[in-house]
Amino acid sequence: MDFKELSKKEYTARINRVMDYISQNMDQTIDLSLMSDIAAFSPYHFHRIFTFILGETPNNFLSRVRLEKAAQLLQDHQKESISEICYQCGFGNLSSFSRAFKSFFGMSAKEFRQQNKAIYIKDGIRYSKNCKPISKIGKNIQKINEQFCTVEFNQLIIMDTKIEIKRMPELNLIYCRHMGAFNKIGQAYEKLFKWAIPRELVTSETKTVTVYRDDPSITSIDKVRQDASIIVSSNVKVEGEIGKSTIPAGKYAVGHFEIKETEFEQAWNTMCSWLTESGYQPGDGCTYELYHNDYNDHPEHKFIVDICIPVKPL
Repeated sequence: MDFKELSKKEYTARINRVMDYISQNMDQTIDLSLMSDIAAFSPYHFHRIFTFILGETPNNFLSRVRLEKAAQLLQDHQKESISEICYQCGFGNLSSFSRAFKSFFGMSAKEFRQQNKAIYIKDGIRYSKNCKPISKIGKNIQKINEQFCTVEFNQLIIMDTKIEIKRMPELNLIYCRHMGAFNKIGQAYEKLFKWAIPRELVTSETKTVTVYRDDPSITSIDKVRQDASIIVSSNVKVEGEIGKSTIPAGKYAVGHFEIKETEFEQAWNTMCSWLTESGYQPGDGCTYELYHNDYNDHPEHKFIVDICIPVKPL
């Protein structure tokens, strides 16, 4: 591996550490100086490197993820006040939050909360529970067949499967981060296994996990962060693009699926539909997919996977 490639991997690792810190400390004061310290760069070099790697400045990234987290909480945690959510997401006062939110989403936080929530995705179009199309942030609603009825919709997207509330154990993971289209995450898994296999971290019992760091119903797909991960039992020393993370134990809605590569959207729609009628709401933490097989070994090339969504009572 040449020096240029080594440098790129190290820079990516440092930027990942900054993103992870922001996600874990959303309610704290975070400025350019702190972010550059975490990345071990001078503020000047950090700003340039961060912007080059992610395509947005550090402050723009920080503001965006805070606002998107606030939007998620506004819809998922209806009992929390807008003020409570404002401070949870690191805004110093309600007026500055309100201005930033309206500038980013084109509506007030109160108006956003009153909107129907996107539950389903079909052919790239987002729908509410009653099958009404919902616009992507900053975009107009796409034209669709207005006669598309609930019965037809459910037949197309809802799977018959077992979903239950379970307490899932803590997961210690090593990961390679991917940002962008879901069907491209295989590239991150290739990098992860290329690093892990020589270090004897992969056995016949090894399970893979895709962790979702953003809500695709709110965050633009090109910005959605996904961690291609494997479960490890020991304190692994990581380097370069390979990071480590922990998914805490907790209560999850778990759906068990045996699906083709093209059916993940339908499986997630099934989970989201079930959740709206379950008596639960999304809890704190990340959603993830836990894979139980190598789809290449399946006679029909199917994934045996649990989709896990953290939940708490309504």
